[in-house]
Amino acid sequence: MTDIVKIVVSGPFGAGKTTFVRTACPDALGVERSVSDETSRLKEQTTVALDHGTVRVSGRDGDAIVTLFGTPGQERFRFMWPVLARGMAGYVLLVDASRLQAQAQLKSIVRSFAQFAPGVPFVVAANRWNRDELPAAQLAQFLGVPEATIESCDPRERGDVIKVLRRLSGTVEGSE
Repeated sequence: MTDIVKIVVSGPFGAGKTTFVRTACPDALGVERSVSDETSRLKEQTTVALDHGTVRVSGRDGDAIVTLFGTPGQERFRFMWPVLARGMAGYVLLVDASRLQAQAQLKSIVRSFAQFAPGVPFVVAANRWNRDELPAAQLAQFLGVPEATIESCDPRERGDVIKVLRRLSGTVEGSE
């Protein structure tokens, strides 16, 4: 039997959420618009609604159809997070670990998800992470999460994305 698993992908602006969803699901849908404020120096386009895609993740423990919902990272869209989180089996909090501002923003996002989704499994997917400069224990302590939730992830690399999805979907090895 194949399980259907809902996973939400969230995190600060510019963390790689859309890239994560599109790497997992090349035919993912999303709505992006040009950035019109000072954050345009970080990237030209940003998600203004959500990203959505579906991927089959298979492994020793069985298959899972993973349906991904990527949230916008801007603070003004924070109201959407608990709505998208309804019924989720887990969530990914993506962060550009090379930017202290992004880490601080993720700390706030961690607290928000802990309030409306207590006990729901999650992974902190650290993008652009140099473990020598920022050990996992130090990042976890700063964010207020268990060290075991920290996972290195380049959202452009399918293997990294599938590894994170396996942790949350309950599958162990193999992929689509």
